[in-house]
Amino acid sequence: MTGKQWYYAQLRWAVMVEGKEGLREWNEAVHIFLADDAQTAFQQAIEIGRLGEDVHTEGRREVETRLAEVLRLDCLGNSQTQFEVRLGSSKAKERLPFDHVFKPEEHMPESPF
Repeated sequence: MTGKQWYYAQLRWAVMVEGKEGLREWNEAVHIFLADDAQTAFQQAIEIGRLGEDVHTEGRREVETRLAEVLRLDCLGNSQTQFEVRLGSSKAKERLPFDHVFKPEEHMPESPF
């Protein structure tokens, strides 16, 4: 493949609350960006996701937004801009302790094509 291609990455972050609450909710967003190949695109998706991480306090509790997963990574071919589409948030259905460690680098999503 010659030249850069556009990639679509759907990312998921976990909002984790210190103490009993643990996982509060999931946040998702779509990013579209240029990359040389699928592996480079995956690394760029991880970097974009890490930039979306955050830490703040609510009262006495620490709240962290952590990159949890690259849900989808698709090659789109040629286009002209990079942008993000916020997909909103969803209530956590499972309980995870605050100390849970996400490892998004260990799971590259498969292309549906």
